[in-house]
Amino acid sequence: MTQIHTSLARKSLWAILFLLPSVILSQRDGSALHRLDQFMRESSITTYREVSPDSTAQVLKYAVYHITQETKNLYSNKDTDINRLIVIDTGEKVNSFEQIHGDTDLPEFQSYIREDFKLTDQTALYFQGVLDVTYPLPSWKPDKREFFFAHGKWYFLRDAYFRTKQGFEVTVDAEGKILSICYKMKWDESESR
Repeated sequence: MTQIHTSLARKSLWAILFLLPSVILSQRDGSALHRLDQFMRESSITTYREVSPDSTAQVLKYAVYHITQETKNLYSNKDTDINRLIVIDTGEKVNSFEQIHGDTDLPEFQSYIREDFKLTDQTALYFQGVLDVTYPLPSWKPDKREFFFAHGKWYFLRDAYFRTKQGFEVTVDAEGKILSICYKMKWDESESR
């Protein structure tokens, strides 16, 4: 019987210790939060710009937006920090595009492509345009963009070093329906042309 009481006491103590931080945090000073919100409103400007539907509507199901957030006057510094985001609005949720870290499969990006879109010689330029909007080249990089079809895959070159090429590899079926999209840091010479 003593063992049961000890077990219940321990469990109750753990429950109290577990819940205590959330109770303390929920009792924050409301006026402090108001002042913090006011400071952020005064120190930053956020703008939303829809990317021209003409450049994305033939390939993507949803609208793409560029968000720019400018933060100024922080730490008595007159400079402005600028953050830029590229997002897609699915009608239910706003999502950022998958980040590229080395060789990266992009199934979420693939899910944004219209079901009736076929990647062919006639539509490859539209797809290149969507890549330019959703995964733009940094301004400091030389423009190495090109695209071509080889061995049942489309290659959208984004960068090149000597004989090494990197960019998007898009696998398609015989009709041009996209089966997979990935970013590859290095294409084998036999793969590309």
